[in-house]
Amino acid sequence: MTTRVTSGLDPSTVLAEVDRLRAAGDRPTLALAFCGPDQDLDVLRAALVSRGMAVVGASTAGEIADASLTEDGIALLLLDAPEDAFSVWSDRRAEGETSATVAERLGRFAADRYADPVVITFGSGLTTDGEAVVNGVQAGAGRPVTLFGGLAGDNLRMVETRVASSSDVLTDGLVGLVLDGARIETQGLATSGWQPVGVEKTVTRSEGNVVFELDGESVLDVYGDTFGIEGLRDPEASIVMDIGVQFPLSIRRDDGTSVIRAPLFPAPGTGGLVFAGGVPEGGRVRFCVPPSLDIVERVVAQASALRDRTPAPDAVLLVACKARHTALGPIAEDEVEALYRLWGAPLVGYFSYGEIGAQHGGACDFHNETCSILTLRERV
Repeated sequence: MTTRVTSGLDPSTVLAEVDRLRAAGDRPTLALAFCGPDQDLDVLRAALVSRGMAVVGASTAGEIADASLTEDGIALLLLDAPEDAFSVWSDRRAEGETSATVAERLGRFAADRYADPVVITFGSGLTTDGEAVVNGVQAGAGRPVTLFGGLAGDNLRMVETRVASSSDVLTDGLVGLVLDGARIETQGLATSGWQPVGVEKTVTRSEGNVVFELDGESVLDVYGDTFGIEGLRDPEASIVMDIGVQFPLSIRRDDGTSVIRAPLFPAPGTGGLVFAGGVPEGGRVRFCVPPSLDIVERVVAQASALRDRTPAPDAVLLVACKARHTALGPIAEDEVEALYRLWGAPLVGYFSYGEIGAQHGGACDFHNETCSILTLRERV
């Protein structure tokens, strides 16, 4: 399977490169498209479809193309995948529907289409419950399926995000690229490098993604006292850059794995704290602190095990948390470059508002503060 990455800061530059590749003999059938919020994703979608490609993509909080990072640019992965080895799906969330209901439809579609489906999905970043997407796809499929993807971004403006399929662009919905696992081999890994510290606490009161109490105490007081942060009870407070980036929670799962949950903002009038994903009542959690300078080495060490399973992929997809990018600063570029050099294959992705993938030895899950990697290789 021939794969190409092309990127730029405007559609004309990117599409000119697409046309050059096609003139040279490339015949891509599929495009994964990621672009910043000021780019017109619908225009880009239509241009790629008019050139004979199916499209799946999302708006971003930063784009990744091979070893390069951009902000408010465009990153494309072009593939000449067999047209019967993939299917594109999209659906909007109707009024009153949950993210799980929409995701169940995607799961049923995937299971009906292929015996061994692999689901790559992107959801609207401000309206989609990522954990519900993971659970909904699995429930709809009726069996465990490999899942990868993330939530769309808008450069932390928190105004509007978009996801794209061949047929439309949605501001409140879900898109899916379903691969035939018998034709296209995938291997994935979700890794963060965040370090849990201190003793475990119990979530003594929560509802969905809103936490009210840890060990019987107000979650706002616990956060404020632990990290010396004031003003958390201000209903107008935006704490993503204060504690969301620096001090997320690590939730211990029953299978021994853990997921990271980043706090977003206080829940008005409730004394609760809204997280970017579900935090179960009764769950065991620890605070996390920003990673040390050896994070690149630790992430690459974990990714090397993935590389050993797929040493020569046709392409690599990477969805990484924007809050993590903010916390790492320039180290984020080192991390992307190291991952690119690990395989040397075309790599494309974006910075997101939530990531979907599987940790080593664990089931697929929804994550924050994580980078999720998926390798693709056509079976021969």
